[in-house]
Formats: sequence, C-alpha cells, structure tokens
Amino acid sequence: MPEQNKKKENKDSLYWRFDLSTFRLLGRELITDRITALFELVKNSYDANARNIHVTFLNVNPVGKDTKIIIKDDGIGMDITDLKDKWMVIGTASKRKNRLSPAPFNRKMVGKKGVGRFAVDKLGSKLLLQTKLAGSNELTSLETDWNKYDTLSKQYDLFEATQENERKFFTEIPNKYWKEPYLKTSQGTTLEITSIRDPWSKDDIDRAYKELAKLVSPLSKQQHEFNIFITSNDYPEYNETQVRNKAIKFATKTIDIKFDIEKKTQESLKFDDENLTIIKTPIKSFGPVKFKLYYFDQKAKDTFKKEYKGGNIDGIKIYRDGLIATPFAEYESQDIKKRDILGIDKRRYSGFFDKVSSSDLIGLLEITDAENSEIKDSTNRQDFQDNAEYRELKQFIIDQIVELEKYLKYHRKQETEKTKSNLKSAHGDLKAFTSLVRKIKKKAPEKLKKELGALEKQTKKVSIDINRGIKAYNELEKEKIQQENIFLSLMSLQDYALEIAHVVRTSLSRTIRLAEFFKKEFPNPEFNDLFATYAKDIYNEMTRLDSAVDFMLSYAQSNTDFKEINIKSLIEDLFNESYKKIFEQNKIKTIVEIEKPLIIVHNQKFFEDIIENLISNSIKALSGKKNKIIKCTGTFDDSKFILLFSDNGIGIPKEDRNRVFNIYFTRTAEQGGAGIGLYIVKTRIESMKGTVEVIDNELNPTGATFKIILPFADKN
Repeated sequence: MPEQNKKKENKDSLYWRFDLSTFRLLGRELITDRITALFELVKNSYDANARNIHVTFLNVNPVGKDTKIIIKDDGIGMDITDLKDKWMVIGTASKRKNRLSPAPFNRKMVGKKGVGRFAVDKLGSKLLLQTKLAGSNELTSLETDWNKYDTLSKQYDLFEATQENERKFFTEIPNKYWKEPYLKTSQGTTLEITSIRDPWSKDDIDRAYKELAKLVSPLSKQQHEFNIFITSNDYPEYNETQVRNKAIKFATKTIDIKFDIEKKTQESLKFDDENLTIIKTPIKSFGPVKFKLYYFDQKAKDTFKKEYKGGNIDGIKIYRDGLIATPFAEYESQDIKKRDILGIDKRRYSGFFDKVSSSDLIGLLEITDAENSEIKDSTNRQDFQDNAEYRELKQFIIDQIVELEKYLKYHRKQETEKTKSNLKSAHGDLKAFTSLVRKIKKKAPEKLKKELGALEKQTKKVSIDINRGIKAYNELEKEKIQQENIFLSLMSLQDYALEIAHVVRTSLSRTIRLAEFFKKEFPNPEFNDLFATYAKDIYNEMTRLDSAVDFMLSYAQSNTDFKEINIKSLIEDLFNESYKKIFEQNKIKTIVEIEKPLIIVHNQKFFEDIIENLISNSIKALSGKKNKIIKCTGTFDDSKFILLFSDNGIGIPKEDRNRVFNIYFTRTAEQGGAGIGLYIVKTRIESMKGTVEVIDNELNPTGATFKIILPFADKN
C-alpha cells in the first residue's frame, strides 16, 4: 500500500469510545439479580486469595442515609498500580495471564472479563474501596459515585452538546483516590457500598446466605479455606454467622462419576437388571467431568428440612475449578425449556411419577477451565453460552438422571410387589391362626372358651380388614393416573351461585333504596348534599356490580385455553412491560426477584388476574406516599413455589388481615377500590390448590406483604 494511502487511512479512521451509560450496561442492567451481584463481589475476594470474607448489612430495612453493605476480605490487597491497571481497566487480561492465585491456596482464578466489579452498581450507587497490599504500610482509598455518571449521561441525553468535544465519555470521568499510612501487618480489601438502591428483608438475606453457601463446591478442599460470614444489625440471627453447606450428608443415595484422562474415558451410569453400574465411554466433546449425584427420598428430605433449616434441595450445580459457575435461573428462547437451565424439571410433564425433579437431587458437576474450555459462562451469569458442547453436556446430565430414574422405578415396583406379597402372606397367616384358635377352642376348658371366642372374632375382623386393604390396593393401582398438569378446580357450582347471588342481591337492594329517594325527593335544593352523596354511592355500587360481572365472565372463560405458562417470565413481563408506564407515572420503584422459572400448565389470563389485582391493590395503597416500592419475590421450597408480594403503602391492620379477602371489603374506596380484587386473588389461588395470607410486612416501617404458596409437584 502506498505511503499516501496509509496516511489517508489513519486520518479517516474511527475509534471506539464508551458512552457514560456504559456503567449501567455492565452493571445494574446486565446483572439482573442482587444476589448475583453479591456473588460477583465475593468471587473477587476468592480470586484475591482471601481466607475470610465478612459481608455486613447495616440498616438495610428500610433504606436510609446510614444504609451500607460492606464486603471485607483478608486477601492480598492492591496498591495504586493494581487499582489503576487492573481494577480500573475493563476486560483486564491480568487474570487471563496469571491463572493461579499465590500460595498457600494456589486457586484457579475465576474472573476473566473484568466486569464483575460493576456489580457494585446493582447494590448501590456509591462505593468507597479501601485496600492494602500485603507487606505494604500504605492504605489506598478510591471513591466511585455512579450518580455522577448517571446525571451526566441523562444531561447529555436531554441536551446534546453543541460541540463534539464538549461531551465527556466513560473513560474521562475522574474518580478520587488517596493514600495514608496503615498497619504493615494487615492486608485485604474493603468495599463499602452506600446509597443502597433496595431494602433487604430477612428473606433477602436468608436467600443470600443459602446461595453463598453454594459458592464453593462441598467437594473442594477450598471449602475449608474460604470462609464467608454474614452480619446484619437489622436481624439479630445474623451476627458473624458463618455460611455453611451441610446439604449432601442427608442424601439417600450417592453416585460418583469420574474420568480417566490417560485412557481418555468418561464414566457414565447404566441401569442393568436391578442395579446401577458404571460404564466407560469415550470422553465427550465438552471434556472430562466429575459428577457427584445425591438423591433424597421423602424420609431424607424430611430430615434435611429439619436439620438444615431454610435450605433447599435444588438440583444440579456446575462448579468450575471448585467455584460455582452459574448460580441462578436460566434463559431459554422457548417456553418449554424455561424450567431450569439443565432442563431437568420440564421432563416431568411426561410420566410425572417416574421422573425425579430438582427438589429430589443435589448434583455437583465439576469442570475445569483447562479441560472444559468450551463451557463458558454467559456474561449476565444466568446461564452458559449456547453451543454444541454445552448442549451435549446437558444431555449427558439428563442421561445420568434417566438411568437413576430407571433404578428408582424398578425398586419402587419391587417394594410394591413386596408390600402386596406381605399383605397376602399376612392374610393367609391370619386365616391359619383363626383356624388354629377355632380348633383349640373346641378342646379348651369351658373357662377359656369365652376368651378364645373373642380372640377368634378379632382375628376374623382383622383378616377381613386386610382383605379389604388388598382389594383397595389393587383398585388404586388400576385407577392410578399420572397427573402431569395442575388443573383448574373451581368452587362447586352451588357455592359459586350462592356467592354471586348474594353479591348482586346486596348491591341491587342498596341501589334501589337510593334510587327511590331520588325518585321521591328530586329536585329539592334542601337535599342537594344528600343527592351528591347518594349519586356517588350509586356509582360505587354500579362499579362493584361491574366488577362482579367481569369476575363471572372471567370464570366462565377460565377452563379453556390451557397452555404452558412460565411464571417467572409472566410476572417480569407484567412489571417490566404491561405496567411499566403506570409505575413511572406513579413514581413507584419496583423490585422483581424470581429465583428461577417455573412452568405450569394453566389458563394464562387466570394467573395474570392474580398478579394484576395485587398490583392494582398496591398502587391504591401507595397513593399519597413518598418513596413508593412494590416488591415481588419468588422462591422454591421442595414442591412449593412461594411468592411474596409487598408494598410500603398504608398497610393492613392485624384485625383486617383475614377480612381483606372478603368480597366487597375495601379500605381504598376513595382510590376506586371495589373490594373484589383480593377476593379474586384468594379464590383463584385456592382453585389452584394454593394458599394466600397477609403476613408481617417485609418493607419497613409500613406496608403489606401477601404470601402465596402454590404446590407444583405433589408426589405424596
């Protein structure tokens, strides 16, 4: 290429620059969950060779000026050069080049992209970082205020700069730092996050505890070399509480799958006749893996629940070099796949009782960065990057579970046959015993005949009862239907008709009395105030009747058009799409944190009505309040989906907690409440075999929290 062309090319070249909004894209908008954000920051401590990490929540419910989240570790720390060339560089290559942390732990570094530090912005808008390098006598502090970036970004969006060079970019905003003398013997990094965005209820911190307990594999030696402690002055039970994972010790059956790298073989499960065996296959495209699978029967689950309070048996986790890779829910483009990232639970819609679910298994699948390089985290930490290797890995996991299911099914059948055989044997033994008693009675002295007669009568009765039991057992086997969906179950037609008839009759009766007054007295200036009041009352009664009619119509339309519904997606769409403008208009802050997707087969409008009525109820309760919040949190507990729906509105007095679900009961009449919304919520949840109740509010100091429990895998 001629020299003149080279110069022209340089002159006309364009260079990438980062807009101020970059921090949002890499932080709060990319990392969609506060627990994920917490994970990212604690993982930084792991990479920093820390032994102890202290996570402190100060005054986090409600949020105020003195609210803080502090993450402190005793890792190797940083000096000003590290801050400048590593912490302050996006996508830094330092961890890609140096893959092992220093002695004594020599941990495989898990952070590669250099974007995890932006997780701070998901928690709060201000950060004071204080760090001290091992062996140094200087403490270095760095302040970052994301509000500064946010404010400038919004200003540029509203008022475009007249000159291009007037617009500042992400890399041009200064962040203040300073150094000061400090104890030479100390080391580590402290992140003090303030201007916290959302309150943290006890349920939120409980969840943080449970999820952080899974951060390091229970099989890794690092489990005893990486200690996390949680403290919260809002919740006394968290006072330097060490995070522990004790789940696997309660398992009914343990399966250990390994590999042989020299022989290039991967172990795999195979059900053979009546036993699970290990076979050897060639190493798959995704590379060699270790896989520990723990199965829990009902007895083991009961023990687990009792001993490991608040913990969940929650399926298979993938660990890379001893540290969890993707701790949270999956993203899939098709609804049928949106059950969990590995697709374990969605299989249960065919052959429900023969399939195990995530609530029956704890799996620890170990991969390494070196041997499984194509299994890569997605940037938002919610799944893995979709490629052929990851799809084959998922299929490998499912294949192991299928073989386990064959084993469990076989042994359930064996137990069934054994039970039937024992019943028949007991029935035969009783008949023989009754016959023996009869013979003895004939030869027995007169004084024993009465007692032997009573014994003979009792054994006959027991024999008859056992025979009935055998017949009933056989009938149950014949009638057993594998229920694969949760079907709509309405109130009985009689009860439903009585309820609606009462509503309509009461409302019409009141309307007629008011209308008769108008007919008799109007126009009469003396009663103008009453006319105005009665007109409003008639309007309200008509509104109630209209709501009742809508309710009736929705019931009439609810037992058709069943389809798979992703509850997580449905709720998030309602909050982030359908009601987004309404929330903005009313200046309502929303928090939606659904632990993972749950797919049910139901009428979508039926379930939408539940959430929409709760949203509507909260909007009315927040009228006139400042700093309005609506929060929706979904978690899983064995075979139950638990939804907490909260606001910090006017609240519900304890004496009204049960009455709020009565039809026509309302405390928001002035805001248009007709007293039918929560009645709809209750009846629809109950028709899905669920429950709803008002519990102590999780958002202080005022407000209401509704706790909804929906069963989705009742196998007992």
